Amino acid sequence: MRRAAPLVALMLLASPGQAQDDAFTRQMDAALAPAGDSAPFLRCTGFFQAFRVLAGVESEPGAAALERELDLAVMSTLLRQQETGAEETAVMDEIRPLIEAASALYVDRIVANEAATGMVMDDGLMDTLEACSELRLQFLDAMESLSE
Repeated sequence: MRRAAPLVALMLLASPGQAQDDAFTRQMDAALAPAGDSAPFLRCTGFFQAFRVLAGVESEPGAAALERELDLAVMSTLLRQQETGAEETAVMDEIRPLIEAASALYVDRIVANEAATGMVMDDGLMDTLEACSELRLQFLDAMESLSE
């Protein structure tokens, strides 16, 4: 259980202060409802997956998004395993479609932003980027301290 403590602490930090518009928030909440307490982490994984999909892994931004997506997918898997007690493969099978659903919502929002304003990011997405980036860094720090 000692090893789980840093991950549980991250869950407390993940209650996203990600300001999004109400309709988007309702859609995201509905898409991730089955995820329970792991939802904020799946949301962040989907956020970076959306950027990877849009930028392509061959590009520098796409490669950076893939790295962040993978880190958060690992974190999401570990947290969901703690939450459910399920095996890793079962958890991965459960969360993959949830991450993809979150990603699809972000892709739609980014595409709509660009069409409407010429900019891909809005204030809510900037807040999400900041929160998810911080969450990832805290996870990496926690994992590093576990390995010491």
